Amino acid sequence: MRAVFLCVVTLALVGCSVPVAGALDETQANRIVVALDRAGVAAEKESDPAAEGRFRVSVERDEAPRAIAALREEELPAPAPPGLLDAMGKGALIPSQLTEHAQYVSGLAGELERTLTTLEGVLTARVHLSLPDADPLREAPRTKATAAVLLKYRGATPPIDALEVKRLIAGAAPGISPDDVAVVMVSRPAPSGAADRGLAKLGPITTTHSSMRLLRAATGVVLAIAVALVATVLALWSRLRRLRAGLEEVPPAREVRRA
Repeated sequence: MRAVFLCVVTLALVGCSVPVAGALDETQANRIVVALDRAGVAAEKESDPAAEGRFRVSVERDEAPRAIAALREEELPAPAPPGLLDAMGKGALIPSQLTEHAQYVSGLAGELERTLTTLEGVLTARVHLSLPDADPLREAPRTKATAAVLLKYRGATPPIDALEVKRLIAGAAPGISPDDVAVVMVSRPAPSGAADRGLAKLGPITTTHSSMRLLRAATGVVLAIAVALVATVLALWSRLRRLRAGLEEVPPAREVRRA
């Protein structure tokens, strides 16, 4: 029983993993897995038992600090910006024209942010729209429609040209021309663990991160078998000693004289 208990404890310690992000949709979970792989941390996407229809991302317990630091650098998981359907219909029971216009602008900006964050390499996107409310009693709006876009991306080369961003915003927001869109792009450095993301060490053994969990499980199984064998040998040796001690205590049988 002691040997079995030691085997179970060893296997549990080897295969232990902890979640670092939960209640995610599949797109968010995939982005986190890719970001952690880029940072050199092996991650696994699985169904979240605490949120039906959602996913969570788990890593090995000793990799959790690195995973959390990598997610902080990547600003993940990023909150989903509200779209038009999310923004419209909220607020007062009978919204005013100004309230409806503000909700429309907020929802349109959220839709544009969603579109920009789908581009490979874009970390975050913020879109600020300044759309004057079209008042039919006025001949022309008081201010000109403008927009500002802030993109954070990973790597040295922007994933999209600034002119393409301007055309995207101008094509979606009414009354805005490409010349009235200001685009600011910020490059983020590569993750600190990206240099050695392909290799990991377990004592004197060097392997890939994808094989690390299997190697640890195999090491735990071998260790558990060794512990079980040692316990079995000790039990047999103890039993043999008791048998020998019992034989030494038995008195010799008396010889029967022949008639």
